This record gives sequence, C-alpha cells and structure tokens, in this order.
Amino acid sequence: MKGVRRSVLRYRFAVAFAVIGLLSLLSAAAVFHGFLDGWNRGERGSSFLASHVADMRAELVRVHAGNVDSRVLKRILEMHAQSANRDAPIEDSSDSLTLKQTIAQYLAGHGEADRPSITYVSFVADTAATDTAGAPATPPTTSVTQPRPPEDESDRTYVGQKTCEGCHAQEAANWAHTIHAAVFTLNPRDPVEAQGCEACHGPGSAHVKNPSDLSTIISFSHKSLTPVARQNAQCLTCHQGGQRIFWHGSIHEDNNLACSDCHNPMSNFSAHGLTARESVNQTCFSCHKIQRVEFNKRSHMPLLEGKITCVDCHNPHGSTTAPLLKADSVNEVCYSCHAEKRGPFLFEHAPVRENCLNCHSPHGSNFEALLNVPRPMLCQQCHAQDGHPAILMTRGNTVVGPMPNPMLISTSCQTCHVNIHGSNDPSGSRFER
Repeated sequence: MKGVRRSVLRYRFAVAFAVIGLLSLLSAAAVFHGFLDGWNRGERGSSFLASHVADMRAELVRVHAGNVDSRVLKRILEMHAQSANRDAPIEDSSDSLTLKQTIAQYLAGHGEADRPSITYVSFVADTAATDTAGAPATPPTTSVTQPRPPEDESDRTYVGQKTCEGCHAQEAANWAHTIHAAVFTLNPRDPVEAQGCEACHGPGSAHVKNPSDLSTIISFSHKSLTPVARQNAQCLTCHQGGQRIFWHGSIHEDNNLACSDCHNPMSNFSAHGLTARESVNQTCFSCHKIQRVEFNKRSHMPLLEGKITCVDCHNPHGSTTAPLLKADSVNEVCYSCHAEKRGPFLFEHAPVRENCLNCHSPHGSNFEALLNVPRPMLCQQCHAQDGHPAILMTRGNTVVGPMPNPMLISTSCQTCHVNIHGSNDPSGSRFER
C-alpha cells in the first residue's frame, strides 16, 4: 500500500511541476510580447508626437505671418528650426523669396518624415547706417508681401476734394450729410480738416497717379492694405483723449478692432455716433452674440425696450476695468441707477457689498430680478443650515410640522428678510426690518 501511495504522490508532483513550468513559459511569452507591443506603441507614439509638434509649429507660423514684424517672424522660424534639429539657415538677400512664399514652403514641408533642410529666405532688412560705436542710427526698414503706405508722406501733395469727387461721386454724396462734412467744410479747426476727404485718407497725389495701387491711400477696412493701427491713428488725430483715453491697451485694441468696425463715418446710417449699425446696441450685438441672447431672456435689463444702451454701463473705447465698465467696479455702475442700494447701511450684507454679480446676472436671466439661481436656492448657497432646514419647504418639512406656517406662503427667504441689500433699522441685523 505504501508503494502505491508513493507512486500516486510522485505522479501528482510530476503533474504539478509540469503545469507550473507550462504556466511559467506562457507568462514569459506574454511579458515578452507585451514588451514588444509596448516598444512598437512607443515608436508610434513618438512619431505621432513629432508630427503633432510640427503641426503646432506650422500653425504658430501661420498665425504670426502678417501680424508681426518680419524680423520677429524670422526669429520664430529660427527657433523652430533649432528645436527640430534641422539645419535651416536664414539668409538676408535682395533676391529673397516673399514672406508668403516662405510660409507656403514651410507649411508644405513640415509634415514629411524625411524632409530635406529648408532654407528660409524671405526677410529683407536694409542695413541701417551705423555710427562709430556700431549702433544703428535709424531703425532698419523691412519689406513685406503687401505694400503699405509709407510712414513718410512728404513726397505726397493734396489734390483737393473736387478731385476726389470726380471718381467717388456716390461716396461724396453720402458723406455730405454727416457731421464730419459739416465740420470739415463749414468750420475746419486747422488746415488739415480743411482738406476734406484727404483729412482722413491722406494726401491723394500718388493715388491719382496710380488709382489701382491701393497702398497709396489710407482706406478704412480690414480688407485694405492699410494696417488697422494706421487706420485708428488717423481717427485718433482728432478723437484723442476724452472717452478714448484708455483705448491703447484696451481689450478691443488688443483684438485688432478698427474704428471702422463700429463706426461708419461716410454716411448717417445711425441716429447718432455714426455707428456701423442703426443703433449702438445693434453695433455691439454684431460681435457680442451671447449678450444678445441674455437680453432676450424672461428677466432682463430694459435695453431692448430702449430705456438703456450698452454704453450706459460700458465704455467701448477703453476703461480701467476688464469688461470696459464706465466706473471702477461693478457696484459703482449699478449704483448709478439703483441708488437706494448704495448705502451706507447700519447692517450690511457682505455679498452685496462685495459684488452685485454674486446674486444677479447683469444682462438677463430666466429667474426673477435677474437672479443667477431662483430663491431659496440662491440664499441657501451660503445659508445652508442657518436657522432653517435646507430642505424642500412642504408642510411636513417645515419647522412646525404639519401646522400652518408662514413659510409656505412663498418659497422665498425675502418673505421675511425683506431688506436683503442692507438695513438701517436698529433691529435689522437679520434684514427683517
């Protein structure tokens, strides 16, 4: 019997060792296969990452093209070439390609795996005269793909408004009824305003000689060859200061907004202000679509009814605040109409003193009184368990149980706390008086 048992045990041990060995081999094969698969995925991931980085570089170059000085773009391309470990010398030559051709060349070759080295040669910088110390006496000039009016217009002369009207009769007829025409024609303040059309568009002698070259005249449009900064500078020669004192550095200027995007000085299209649309509000809504939707909500400021306009609260030409407010804070703007909320109060509500927008939406809301959320949920965001349970106000959940309770008359905290913006009553610490 003992021999039989030993044989059985040996057989079992042999089977167990065989199974363990087989499992070990399978595990080793799985680990090795996973290693190879991970290696392959890593190679594919690296290839995808390199392609993604190249695409992002190309997009960056495309965005900067035409918006920055050519010398700045030259440095950007140099940085890209160095980060990609490519030999891409940038040469300055009078026979260089145009900026547009250079960008097209870069975009065409950036995605190839084995792309040849690309030489960017689109930047022409005139060597400036230097003094004995080696510093440039004058800033170097740069050439770009599209011609633009030169900064020095001393070679141009005024041709007179009659000459302009010879070709632009329709524009002259529309402009004749504007306030600009009245000022320039009837009461010019200086010799430049007396030039009429050329007071804004610049001397027209070069434009008369070659009307097809639009770079010889200042035109006011994003499609023109005149940079937006140059267009705005023409307007600011007369409209500098006042409400436009904070224009430089404002959000509208940073977004390359031109005066002609909001104003149409060539015709009386609007009631006042020569706005590009029939009213100030419609002009603002052409860009601010979200605000247009908010003013169409159930509870909204009376802008659509004609009682206020966008410029009653905002200064589109610049402000010291981010949303271009006409005061130093949101509360100061609100107090200009809601003077009864200004205070000071004996008992003040902290969220009210901090910012009116803690509770209200400035343009419109689907809840009463332009509230961000309905009451009592608005109050319970801060006062979750302050004297009352923050639960559904039914007869079974009120503090007195199923008995009649005044809290059921209205689910608003202001049923009792009526002076929620502040109280001057000696017993008004809870804003009940």
